Amino acid sequence: MANYRHGSQRRFHTLRYGYRHWAQHQDGVRHPHRRRKKRRRVTRHLHIPERRTMVYLGGGFGIIVLFLAIQGGYALYKANSQISNAQQHFSSLVQNKSSLLSSEGRKQAAEDLSNISSDAASASGTLDASIGLKFFGVFPVIGKQINGAKDLVSDVSHFSNKSMQMVVAADALAQASTGTYVDLRKLDELRKQVGINALYFKSFIRPADGLYGPVGTARRKFNDIDQNVNALLLQGYGGIDYAERFLGLFGAKNYLIAGENQAEMRDGGMVLSWAILSTHDGHYDVNLAQSVGKLQLYKPSGYPIPPGTNAVYGPLLPTQIWQSTNATGDFSLSGEFMSSMFTAATKRSVDGVIGLDVTALQGLLRLTGPVHIAPVRGQIDSGNVVDVLLHRFYQDNRGSSQDVRHDEIASVAQAAVKKMNTTHVDVARLIRMLAEASAGRHIMIWDASPAREGLVTAYGGSGKLASTDAASTFHLSVQSGVAAKLDYYTRIKEKVAVTVDAAGNAFVTTTATITNLAPAGQRPSYQLGPDRVNAFRPGDYVGRVYLYSPRGSSVAGGVNESGLVLNGPIPAKVAPQQTTTVKFQTIIFGAVKDHHLHLRFIPQGVLHPVPLTVTINAPQWTPTLTEQTTVLDKTRVIDFSL
Repeated sequence: MANYRHGSQRRFHTLRYGYRHWAQHQDGVRHPHRRRKKRRRVTRHLHIPERRTMVYLGGGFGIIVLFLAIQGGYALYKANSQISNAQQHFSSLVQNKSSLLSSEGRKQAAEDLSNISSDAASASGTLDASIGLKFFGVFPVIGKQINGAKDLVSDVSHFSNKSMQMVVAADALAQASTGTYVDLRKLDELRKQVGINALYFKSFIRPADGLYGPVGTARRKFNDIDQNVNALLLQGYGGIDYAERFLGLFGAKNYLIAGENQAEMRDGGMVLSWAILSTHDGHYDVNLAQSVGKLQLYKPSGYPIPPGTNAVYGPLLPTQIWQSTNATGDFSLSGEFMSSMFTAATKRSVDGVIGLDVTALQGLLRLTGPVHIAPVRGQIDSGNVVDVLLHRFYQDNRGSSQDVRHDEIASVAQAAVKKMNTTHVDVARLIRMLAEASAGRHIMIWDASPAREGLVTAYGGSGKLASTDAASTFHLSVQSGVAAKLDYYTRIKEKVAVTVDAAGNAFVTTTATITNLAPAGQRPSYQLGPDRVNAFRPGDYVGRVYLYSPRGSSVAGGVNESGLVLNGPIPAKVAPQQTTTVKFQTIIFGAVKDHHLHLRFIPQGVLHPVPLTVTINAPQWTPTLTEQTTVLDKTRVIDFSL
């Protein structure tokens, strides 16, 4: 009999139920499996509809989730685009602060900030209206991104609104302040806004931990912008607070203006002329410009000279001779000297001293336009003030009429301030000019009030050398040692070579290169000399070179002066059209901290800013950079990563 087969059976079916079942197939015996088949069919038919239902439900849910994801993602993308646009506007405003120096610029800034606020409001509406973001917001990681985006939008909105209010207040102050008058009421309103917003903006700096992609990037960028603006506000608050007091908010003030001549340098320009700046209720004026010869003293003023200062500069009689008051690099000490000397000479006291040189006058004349003073034919403007005051006056030898020449710096300052009575100068531009001149040590202020002096120091205008980071600060000072006006022709370069050993100690060699561009072969003159004491040929430059090194550093022959270690003087004699060099050695123990070598360089207020090159040799370290070059037109901080 043939082997029996079912109409439908699987492979190895005959072996499935044991020997008897196999035999039935071998013997051709029919044997049904209906129960088994039926049961299997019924089971299949019952589950097919359920599977289809689950597939349909799952597919529908997936489509909904996909739709919500797309909708939420688009909302985030759109909001991020709007915030990115707002941040670009913020960055532009911070980087181009000069746009705020004019009425038109401030109006444009206010308009830009208004647009930023509108962008933030639109972004907030986009996020709040998104159903997808509400759905995904319940998931921890995704929800953090969504909440981070919402916080960012809210912060940008508040930031822009408050910034716009400050710009409007600043413009109102500028419009109300004309000539030599500042509206103290509006200035005080601005100060309060700046102070409150400095605290308010600090709360916008939120951690970016756990934020990824565009949201995290946008938050970190906003935090950077906020920190920069917050620092500016804190600095601005101190400046406004001092300005209110300086301008006579709490009573009239009188300040001695010391005209500093950069054709004959001490650490600052040599003081040869003076005037009085008077302030009251926001008004200010300059009067009594004349030569320091009218304030001649026959003995020291009696002000106690600190021991270190006396050891180095005492022989120059800095409390008796006006030309020596600026020998020290610390103007806060020079101011004390000059105040005591003015009182000794006139029996009058002053509320402070303002040192002002020709570079500062140049900036002031850019704002006021040309002025006229009696000894000068024609006008003096920003283009010719340096040549007129520091060169042209000294080309001819006028013998005994030198007192006339001493008057000009103070006289030009007086004429420029008086011109502001008839020429509107935007107060924002004036503040900017003063800040830039102060950074280069061309304007420095000593205030008789310790509280006000503290504000000036915090703002960086006191001329103190050791007020910040004294353990890393250097200051090179090249001073005239000949009775002539040759600093007009001198050019100085500073090179600093640093070698770092395995212990992190820094061995610093500072080289000052002095070039004398005075014409050779000239006849004797008041400008070119010689003085027959230190120089014996016209045009020969004789200088005294000093170096202030960091507090605590090791310097052979160093003296503690004004909070730093002073070395010098080292004489430098330079013939016309020649160059010479002077070198100093400094050791800073433990200079490297956390694999960084941090150095700070304070400029001298010379006529021509000093180029600075710093090189580092660290064989046991791996510096990322071995040389940095800059110009000392303001304090420079150089950091080497090792």
